[in-house]
Amino acid sequence: MLENIARNVDRLVTTGAPWGGREDRWKIPSLYDVVYSKLGRSPSLAAAQKFTEIIKPRDVVFIVTGFATWPRQPLGETDGPLGAASLARALRLGLGALPMLICGPKDMGGMRATAQAAGMNTMEYEMAKVTNTTVAAYFTFPFAGKEESRKIAIDLLDKYKPKAVISVETSGPNKKGIKHSAAGYDGEAIEKMPGVEYLFLEATPRKIFTVGCIDHGNELGAGTIEEDVRRISPYADVCRCPCKAGTACSVKTDIVVPAFVSNWGAYAMSTMMAILLKKLDIFQNAEMEHRMLEACVMAGATDGPTGRLDLLVDGHTYQANEGLVSFLNCIILNGLMEKTIDSFSR
Repeated sequence: MLENIARNVDRLVTTGAPWGGREDRWKIPSLYDVVYSKLGRSPSLAAAQKFTEIIKPRDVVFIVTGFATWPRQPLGETDGPLGAASLARALRLGLGALPMLICGPKDMGGMRATAQAAGMNTMEYEMAKVTNTTVAAYFTFPFAGKEESRKIAIDLLDKYKPKAVISVETSGPNKKGIKHSAAGYDGEAIEKMPGVEYLFLEATPRKIFTVGCIDHGNELGAGTIEEDVRRISPYADVCRCPCKAGTACSVKTDIVVPAFVSNWGAYAMSTMMAILLKKLDIFQNAEMEHRMLEACVMAGATDGPTGRLDLLVDGHTYQANEGLVSFLNCIILNGLMEKTIDSFSR
């Protein structure tokens, strides 16, 4: 039954309404089919089950996001922070974990505001670890060169010893080390992004469980299916910037979760955790979803496709996002019902 529920959840989050002529978003079901075929099961369920197996109360879990780029998304975008906040909430309320939200300086304002709207206070680790409420720690990953970024990542992994490292819509480098927009351009042409990818590159040899939520293939985790991303997604094999090495991210994760919006991939995992743990309230409802999106936008995050400071996520209206969340809540509620009606009384 769990697999059937998960397939419906996955089917829902891989369905969307592409903005304008965005060919890449029509490709998401194909990317999902690749993942399902290789994994042999629902990626959202597989990730959620792994979380429940390895994460104990007060264990640290890194949740990484961030796609702030000049000039279109100077303070980040609305895809990423909401998914990260949803997972932080589910991990804290469901498993008693201490989520640590990690992103760059330009993204952190939107991330913290969104987490607060999701019922999560955000504090530095030393305060967060002794707080018994719904709380997440946070760390601002600075702009730095490759070797310094690697050192920062190693220090964080050694100090906090996370049980999992999760990415939601985080820009990742291709095989030449270049980060791209989904439209095929150099994402760092004007300003460099933080080197958060080293958290994943260094987590792998430590056998720390890693997950990546993607919606195009230029995000961390897409390297898990890189050849398929290059075959399926526009500009993934040959980009529109001078490197010509494509937008496909080369950084791998243990599980990759494709969704029409990366936030939704995180929602799928939160949904499956709610079902596994039999805790409906660890996943946000539609009202909270609205607060989360509004808080993110008020902190300066823009919609990716339109560049607008509006209640949109990858071109999807707030009504669409709230509808999705309501449907997922219905799946949780119905999935937790112990009895069904086998026949109608006359």
